[in-house]
Amino acid sequence: MIKLNRDTKPAILVNNEKSWTTNLVDAVTNFGEYSKIPKEQKEKLLVHYRHQEIKNVLFQSSLQKCAFCETKPGESGNIEVEHFAPKSIYPELAFKWENFLPACRKCNGSKDDHDTLNNPIINPYDTNPEEIFHYNDIQIAANDAHEEIGKLTIRVCGLNSVRLMKPRADILVSLHSFSQALDEAIRDYEEAATDIKKQHRKRKIREAVEAIEVLANPSEKFSGFCKEYLKKCAAYHEAKSIVGE
Repeated sequence: MIKLNRDTKPAILVNNEKSWTTNLVDAVTNFGEYSKIPKEQKEKLLVHYRHQEIKNVLFQSSLQKCAFCETKPGESGNIEVEHFAPKSIYPELAFKWENFLPACRKCNGSKDDHDTLNNPIINPYDTNPEEIFHYNDIQIAANDAHEEIGKLTIRVCGLNSVRLMKPRADILVSLHSFSQALDEAIRDYEEAATDIKKQHRKRKIREAVEAIEVLANPSEKFSGFCKEYLKKCAAYHEAKSIVGE
């Protein structure tokens, strides 16, 4: 999970949010509760939040990734417009821009109707996940200072499920391999006998660093996991020091 920045509310939502909300709230009042609205009528009332203009802006704000697990479409089901505070409990928030998150089908289903207002979890648009979480090997974990909300977020969204730990494990193998190769390249650089050889080997180190930094780019899946690995990688920091000379 990485920090996200919410884009400006789409025009279609600016123009219609009030009327869409009023219609839904009126239906809840008429039928007594949200769950009692007939399925077909409920779908007609809710379909607006899935408008393509809304999805385009929202999904772009997460770089086309799930706001919770950082997977991309096709890996964990399509990205959907998720209501952070569930619309079944808070229908008055069903069309509120600040209540929308892009979530994969797996995270959306895992979170389900969890009441985030009474039992808060992390919203990456409001809180920087780097302050809340760290990684132990291939598992995400909550920092001590934020243990309660961090653990609840992990459990509610299924952030340590097998579907996420397996790809993290594959990436971790690649990162470890990179670290070992980079360490050897640094030793070769230090043993270079001439300035020309040093410059050549420094260029190789720079290319390797640039290649691995791509994995920590915010647009890449599991970028938060990769970014933290690089923060702790001694060979990476030594290489950065060399290429910065």
